[in-house]
Amino acid sequence: MLACTIAVALGACRSSPTRIHGLDTAVPASRLQTYQAPPLRIDTVNVPAAWDRIEVLDPSAPGRLGIREFDHWSAPLAQLARQTLSVDLDLRLPSGSVIYPRLPKLVGSLGINIDILEFRVSGSEASMQASWLIVPAAGSQNAKRNVALLRDAMTSTEPSGVAQAWSDLLGQLADHIAADAASFGKP
Repeated sequence: MLACTIAVALGACRSSPTRIHGLDTAVPASRLQTYQAPPLRIDTVNVPAAWDRIEVLDPSAPGRLGIREFDHWSAPLAQLARQTLSVDLDLRLPSGSVIYPRLPKLVGSLGINIDILEFRVSGSEASMQASWLIVPAAGSQNAKRNVALLRDAMTSTEPSGVAQAWSDLLGQLADHIAADAASFGKP
């Protein structure tokens, strides 16, 4: 009887399985075919300090963030965002316009540095405030800085809904960055 009680107690101690979440690319409505600027590469992406963790945060309580112990990002969120934004930009610009993060940057290419200042959930809406700086090759043109507040409807504040909101907002950010980068002429 004691052995059965111990076996039942140990079975109840088994933890929930860890769920892994990634970011999806956001398919654009159309490609920017008039892009005549140099190739570009996203050099850095910074995420808000609270989100700079492997666990997915739970934004369901107003003004508070909880940690979802068994829901993790598949890689550091800044790294996921950088890769996802690169693919998003590649989908929006002509072939050969985007240099992926781990490849060497070509001479004369544009560098993009992104600071995601805030990611917030309020009710059924997610919002992201982001700032970016497009830096041309040394000595060619002035850098261009911009800021945007992006919004997206959320279907759920569960971790999969949070990951989808991040993905959708990064797609919107890619739209803005592509339009800004297009303003740079070829050297």
